[in-house]
Amino acid sequence: MGWFYVAPVPGRMGYLAAVERALTLAPFVDRGLSWFTVKLKFESQGKAFMAIVGFCFALAIILFLVVTLLWA
Repeated sequence: MGWFYVAPVPGRMGYLAAVERALTLAPFVDRGLSWFTVKLKFESQGKAFMAIVGFCFALAIILFLVVTLLWA
């Protein structure tokens, strides 16, 4: 049995405020992606991004399978 909690959205936070928060993080994400590209010697940031996305999907699938097998 597990617990699930949904945090309430701060009052009067609309779409524009959410976009502004995401754009605030953009330089940090770009810097991290650039570091990852150079460190692992990728040809482009696009390929590095796809490697990160692939890793995240693989991790999600593995976690799903482990939880499913443990639940059975």
